[in-house]
Amino acid sequence: MGLISVPVDPVPAWAKIDLQLHQPYHTFLGLGRVRCDWCGEKWGRHGCSSRESAARLFLYTTTRTQKAAALDSGEITPDDLRLRRRTPARHRRKPSPHPRRQPPVNPLAALGITELAAVLR
Repeated sequence: MGLISVPVDPVPAWAKIDLQLHQPYHTFLGLGRVRCDWCGEKWGRHGCSSRESAARLFLYTTTRTQKAAALDSGEITPDDLRLRRRTPARHRRKPSPHPRRQPPVNPLAALGITELAAVLR
């Protein structure tokens, strides 16, 4: 019965960990470009690509109160709240590798009744 009352967090743990690990830093004594402290990638509007995917998943799976708490603590930025899908939804579905299946062509369907009777004799 004790396990029933344990709350389950819908946010995957790896998303929270990546948000903590991937932080910006300035190269060349604080005067250079901004890069990721963990993976070394170039830092963009939403951070490195790993942090961006973690922030996207975090925003898809959290509740409003968790988002507000993450904003207050600095785990996510206001720019992260405006993350969009990389591709629009209508382009995500892959087309079928095969053309639509059509029923097999019946060679006897093209024959007339008299010709069909002659074939069957």
